[in-house]
Amino acid sequence: MDIKDATSPRRSAQLRPREMVTSTLAQKILSGEFSPGIQLPTEVEMSKEMGVSRTALRESVRMLAGKGLIESRPRIGTVVLPSEQWNHLDSDILAWRERLPPDIHFIRALTEARQVIEPAAAEMAALRADGTDLGRIQTAYNRMCGGQTDDIEGTVSADEDFHLSILRASKNEIFASFGAVIGSALRMSFRLTTRAAQNFSASLATHGAVLEAIRMRDAARSRELMTVLIDLAARELDSIATHITSSEDRQP
Repeated sequence: MDIKDATSPRRSAQLRPREMVTSTLAQKILSGEFSPGIQLPTEVEMSKEMGVSRTALRESVRMLAGKGLIESRPRIGTVVLPSEQWNHLDSDILAWRERLPPDIHFIRALTEARQVIEPAAAEMAALRADGTDLGRIQTAYNRMCGGQTDDIEGTVSADEDFHLSILRASKNEIFASFGAVIGSALRMSFRLTTRAAQNFSASLATHGAVLEAIRMRDAARSRELMTVLIDLAARELDSIATHITSSEDRQP
C-alpha cells in the first residue's frame, strides 16, 4: 500500500506526515498485509519507501504500540502483535478499519457487542433519562424519519445519534463511551449491502417504539424493543455471510 492510498486526496492534504505514516502502517496491519508475528521493515527501509523522516516514523511506531498493534523488541525489531492484544474499540483503529474493505467477521463481533450492551442501556435509559435526554433521542428520531435512504451519510448519522443518545441517557459512562463502535458498525454494514437501507426504513417504527417505551419509563419494554433492533442487524449479517460463503463455494 502506497502512503498516498491511506486517505482520500482531500484528507491527505490535511494530514501531517506522521499521521499519514500511522494510517498506512495501521491499515497494513489491520488488513493482514503485515500479519501477527511478522517483523516490520527497518526504519531505514520504511523511511525510504514512504518518503518520510525517521522521526515521523518513530512517532508513528510509538502511537501504534500504544494501541497494542505492534511491539518493539530488543535485538529483534518491531513486531506485529496478535489481534487479541489490539485495542479494537480505539476510535482511530475503528476509523482505519472503515477505510478498508468491510470485514464481516469484525462487523459481526461489533454487532454481538451491541446485542449485549444496547438493550441494557435502553433499560437503564427508561429509568434514568431526563428531559434533555429524551429531547436528544426525539431529535435524532425525527432526523431518521425525515432522511433519504439514498443519503447514506445522513442516514447513518441520524441512526448513530439515536443510539448514542440512548447510551448517554443510561447515565452509565462506560456505555456512553461505546458510541464510536455503533457508528463504525452502521457504516460498515451499509457498505456491505444495499439492503441495509431497506432494513433502516423497515425498522423506523421500532425505533419510534423504543423512544416511546423510554419516555413511558417502561424498562422491560425498552430492553425488549432494543433487542429486536439489534437482532435485525445480526440476522442481516448472517444472511450476507451465507451469501458470501455460497458464492465462494461456487467459484472454480
